[in-house]
Amino acid sequence: MTAFVDFQRVSLAYNAAQERAGEYAVEDISLSIGKGEFVAIVGPSGCGKSTFMKLTTGLKSPTRGTVTVGGNKVTGPLKIVGMAFQAPNLLPWRTTLDNVLLPLEIVEPYRSSFRARRAEYTERARALLATVGLDGYEHKFPWELSGGMQQRASLCRALIHEPEMLMLDEPFGALDAFTREELWCVLRDLWSARRFNVVLVTHDLREAVFLADTVYVMSKRPGRIMSRREIELPRPRELETTYTDDFNTLVLELRTQIGH
Repeated sequence: MTAFVDFQRVSLAYNAAQERAGEYAVEDISLSIGKGEFVAIVGPSGCGKSTFMKLTTGLKSPTRGTVTVGGNKVTGPLKIVGMAFQAPNLLPWRTTLDNVLLPLEIVEPYRSSFRARRAEYTERARALLATVGLDGYEHKFPWELSGGMQQRASLCRALIHEPEMLMLDEPFGALDAFTREELWCVLRDLWSARRFNVVLVTHDLREAVFLADTVYVMSKRPGRIMSRREIELPRPRELETTYTDDFNTLVLELRTQIGH
């Protein structure tokens, strides 16, 4: 499998004083993520999962080592990435449709053609909203949507510019269990249809096993990769899979590794 994301002996200290003291947020990370692969990063709080995400997207530069994405060394923020977080962060004065369109208004090469191609982009946004079950909610404001609906809109906003990689930082962590599982299936279907790369940072081991091809377990700070576990459960995975012995054995294995 061709490596799309490649970390070679990557460490990050957030400032010079920490570097001199040998205090790293993440240390000596080496891994390769294949084109179209769905990866989950799990580990205890403060282990550097979100730092890993910042390094992958170019929001932080490594103190040591190199990060390569798509064959190019990462030297600054990447335009080929979509991002979604635990808080949907929808702008309250914009409708669902206008929130989803926002990246096309501010990111090149779309910004310069947004006015001329607005009708085309609007249809793209409507189609995307329909795939996540928000057809008919285009003109609702965030305060008129449930938490799950807001997170669906947030996923659409992250995908509207058709990124090659989707970075997700605890995107379903604030939702109730039923809604969370519903959105696992939404994300599963979006990924199955488009096969973009996904890096999912999560505390939820069931979520990681259900969605990912590969799960990386990080140690306590300084974050290191303790183990790599391929998830060989057949796809497409239905929610019933989460009640099987094979599924629960994988979850228990990961939990044991984190406990150590």
